[in-house]
Order: sequence, then structure tokens, then C-alpha cells
Amino acid sequence: MRVLWLAVVLLCASTYAADREDKIKTLMEAQGLLITIEQQLVLARVQNQEQAKRMMGQVMSQLNPSPEFQRRFEGAFNKFIKAVETPWGADEIVEVWGKYYGEKFTDEELDQLVEFYSSKLGQKDAIANREALVQFNNHFVEAGKPIADKAVQKYIKDLQLIARECNCKRSNQSAQPTQ
Repeated sequence: MRVLWLAVVLLCASTYAADREDKIKTLMEAQGLLITIEQQLVLARVQNQEQAKRMMGQVMSQLNPSPEFQRRFEGAFNKFIKAVETPWGADEIVEVWGKYYGEKFTDEELDQLVEFYSSKLGQKDAIANREALVQFNNHFVEAGKPIADKAVQKYIKDLQLIARECNCKRSNQSAQPTQ
């Protein structure tokens, strides 16, 4: 009997948490926050790719690798891009937002906020959301730093290893006649 009671309590708690998370997600959508945050994640991915391409361009401008080593450099580039990709998505975003913002409200208040933010007046209240967004963004910036740092170090080591194995001539040296 106790096991059945515990199972019912856990099921209710799980349902409550899911319902609350749904309310927070609905609120974030009404406030326009979820779309803004997803756009920021896409922008970060693009910036990481551009940074990696610049790094690769610098390395390749100094080398004249064979096609095999060009492929290996490209493979290292692709591994780097995958390593710096942020691992969180919409579910984690809602969860963290719930931690910093949603915990300050009851379920009934969340229902009222959803109604409010769906109104014209609610649209004006975006300033309050942006204040919480500063902490939210700082969380993911800090969470992403060790991922990016580790990936950059691995990428540089991979490029150095490939360059050593390639034994490629530098572009400016290849144009000079050998004696």
C-alpha cells in the first residue's frame, strides 16, 4: 500500500512539474523570450564557425598541404565546430528560466501573467523580462566558456599534429628556389 501511495505522490509531483514548466514556456513565448534566446543560440553557432574558419585560414595561408592533409585539416575543423556547439535547447532554456524567474510565482500567478502578457499592456512589460534575461544570459555564457576553451585547445592541438605529420612547406618558402 505504501508503494502505491508513493507512486501516486511521485506521479502527481511529476505532473505538477510538467504543468508548471508548460506554463513557464507559454509565458516565455507570450513575452517573446523563447524566440529571442533561440536566435542568440543560432548567432553563437555562426560566430563559432566564423572564428574557426578564420583560424583555419591563418593556418592554411602558411602551409601548402597535400589533398590528404587538407581533408585532415577539414576533419579537425568539423570536430572543433561540433565540440563548441552548445548542448542545450528549448527544454533546458525553459528549465533555467524557471529557476531564475518562474520560481518567484505561484501557478495561479503564472496563469495571470500569461493572460497579462497576451494583452497589449503585457507587451509593454518586456523591460522587466529583459532584466531577468541578463542573469539568464550570463549563466549560459559562463556555462559555455569551459566548453569553448576545451574545444579551442583540442582544435589547436589537432591542427599542430596534422601540420607536423604533413611536413608541409610554408607558402612563402615554396616559391623560393632551393639551392
